[in-house]
Amino acid sequence: MGKEHSAVSGALSESALEYTSTDSIGGTVSALRTTFASGQTRSLDFRKQQLRALLAGMRAEKKALLDAVLLDLSKSTIETDMYEFSAVEFEIGLMLENMDKWAQPQSTWLSMLQPAFLMSRSEVRKEPLGTVVIIGAWNYPIRLTLLPLVGALAAGNTVVVKPSEISPHSAVAVAHMLGKYMDQSVVRVVQGAAHETSELLKQHFDHYFYTGSGAVGRLVAKAAAEHLAGVTLELGGKCPAIVHADVGDLTPTAARIMWAKLTNAGQTCVAVDYVLVHRSVKDRLVDLLKEAAIGLYGEDASKSPDYGRIINDRNYMRLKGLLDRTEGTPIFATSDDFDEHDRFFPPVIVDGVLESDSLLSEELFGPILPIVTYDTLDEAIEMVNSRDQPLALYVFAAAASAQHVLAQTRSGGACVNDTMFHLASHGSPFGGVGPSGVGNYTGQYSFNTFSHHRHVLLRPLWFPSPGIDTVRGAPFSGPENEWKLKLCRPMVYPAVRPLRDSFFGRLVTFFPLWRLLAILPSFIVALFSAKPLIRRRK
Repeated sequence: MGKEHSAVSGALSESALEYTSTDSIGGTVSALRTTFASGQTRSLDFRKQQLRALLAGMRAEKKALLDAVLLDLSKSTIETDMYEFSAVEFEIGLMLENMDKWAQPQSTWLSMLQPAFLMSRSEVRKEPLGTVVIIGAWNYPIRLTLLPLVGALAAGNTVVVKPSEISPHSAVAVAHMLGKYMDQSVVRVVQGAAHETSELLKQHFDHYFYTGSGAVGRLVAKAAAEHLAGVTLELGGKCPAIVHADVGDLTPTAARIMWAKLTNAGQTCVAVDYVLVHRSVKDRLVDLLKEAAIGLYGEDASKSPDYGRIINDRNYMRLKGLLDRTEGTPIFATSDDFDEHDRFFPPVIVDGVLESDSLLSEELFGPILPIVTYDTLDEAIEMVNSRDQPLALYVFAAAASAQHVLAQTRSGGACVNDTMFHLASHGSPFGGVGPSGVGNYTGQYSFNTFSHHRHVLLRPLWFPSPGIDTVRGAPFSGPENEWKLKLCRPMVYPAVRPLRDSFFGRLVTFFPLWRLLAILPSFIVALFSAKPLIRRRK
């Protein structure tokens, strides 16, 4: 056993975490819906107060939060600070700095596209969705629980937060912090496992946000469908790293792959799940991967204060079973001693893995790195495409080869010559596609995810004139109404350039205000032909 891990591992059993009574869950959601209905959360100043309260709580309870993750995952407090705490803190700052701008209605002068909207103004307003639920994950229990909470609060929603019971210390610490510092009429915590979560999913929410496995994700999606509500699913999948023969430098390639593989003992949704490497550079890459693992955690990772532990016995035995059944060749990057009691699982590279291998049957979520060899880049692409779209795809290759891979594959996100670092970009969307997830978040994308984009059209009553206004509806029959189609087409749906067949017709569209000029003949006819639907009474 190594360092303090044995002292803290398993110190809190699941039964010590107080689960929320299922009888109270409905009332909790109802109270939050009442708060939202009051209109209190529509105020930007009020939203900022909630974000500042969250920031104050995180800073005041920082040690407790970091220590809780250490107890659950034996993860270095410095690593948790860097990858989780700092990310949420930055997200809060980003919202406070930009939410005034992001919340502003986006105006569009539709008449530039369609003359029917002359004298009209169009707005897209960002409005709160209502009461939302956020179900967090155990592997990054601060980041994956609180990061979406920031977006939900900034957008003006009331929120139920459900931390993962699988990381019980973190669930308790997060609930304590939110209960102490947040307005309980705006944010409430529900604790529990499958039974409590099932009851929670029966409630009517206006958006469901879940991070975790695809199996539970399907249940969340079904619950959202029952209420015709929106859903964001941050799932996972087997994220490949392709290393092609023309890669510029194998040394940083190996270092970045191993960093992504071993961070949090491989329990990361965007960790490198397996490596596809060109045969000509495979042996050299394997040697460098071993060196990288030693550089990160020393000759004996069990003694490293920075190497994590597997979350629980079930996942530990699952990984052990997958490794025992592999037909590949295990190469232990550091020590080869397993410690089931401490849940220490050593870093292991498995060479010679075939597509039918046990290690490629499911997402690994552990420090096992299968190596699959290929001869042509298209062969590697075909293997990636034969599986579900991953949450992330990593390519180490020359520019042309990398672009070829990106053009021929699909994934939630991708990195060229790097791994996982795209998560640090809060100016870009993070999310999956297909089985790896639905929707996205971080930064402005979080604000948009938790907002309803409401289109509002502002029109005057005096334009168009009562007669011309009859163009929109019946009666259509009779020669006296032939003008309607002739005016409606160019006025509402003008023939833009790709819809025009003649050279002269396309040439006209290069002139300014051509849309207005196109309706003039029909408009003049309509002035003499149109009759008001309702005649004014004297």
